[in-house]
Amino acid sequence: MRLYADAHCHLHEYSLEEAGRLAEGHYIAAVSEDYETSLRTLEMARLGGVWPCVGLHPWEVGRLADPLGEAERVAALAGEASCIGEVGLDRRFVPQSYGEQLPVFRVMVEAAVEMGLPLNLHSPGAWREVYTVLREYGVEKAVFHWYTGPLDLLREIVGEGYYVSVNAAAVIQEKMRRVAREAPLESIVVESDGPYSYRGLSLAPPMVREAVKVVAREKGLDVEEVRAAVLENTFRLYGRPKPA
Repeated sequence: MRLYADAHCHLHEYSLEEAGRLAEGHYIAAVSEDYETSLRTLEMARLGGVWPCVGLHPWEVGRLADPLGEAERVAALAGEASCIGEVGLDRRFVPQSYGEQLPVFRVMVEAAVEMGLPLNLHSPGAWREVYTVLREYGVEKAVFHWYTGPLDLLREIVGEGYYVSVNAAAVIQEKMRRVAREAPLESIVVESDGPYSYRGLSLAPPMVREAVKVVAREKGLDVEEVRAAVLENTFRLYGRPKPA
């Protein structure tokens, strides 16, 4: 029985066998990074319990000869997906390609709006810019993945009905715990961003249990209450995933 949902995981980086084991124990929002990984993610959806997300990651934009062309190819897959992601803007890690990131992000947002799909967002150092684009296009459903941005903007994000995901790195990252404290429970989902190594932590879907415990501790709530709430939040964000 799946009692937890991982709202952001790079499932395409696992073998099909390993992904299948992970999907047996968790609902997983599987994000992509470019056209090829989007195709692999769509294949993973047949495992059941998986929300396949297609997208063009801002880190990939500067590596491509034709990023807009790649974005259009990815957008053409939106009809087969449950969400659009991982997409967004990044001024912190790849500021040199920001000028190219913005038009690519707009293509991704347009595809999400056209298909009525939620957005799974990457926004380090560009939280306000990403939020502004969402408002411009009238996006209704979105999640700011691993949000560690300003608290004043956090209040605007949740006030607009968007979600923030608390990463399991909150066990050692104070910025993430601060967001877990300040965001209302009805606006929180949890994630692993696996497979990813963060300051010695091996992040993977089973780690979302630790994220739930952190949220419960920071809010002074029962762990089971938080687990049930964030699972229901994830269903509201992505809908019910298809069975195998």
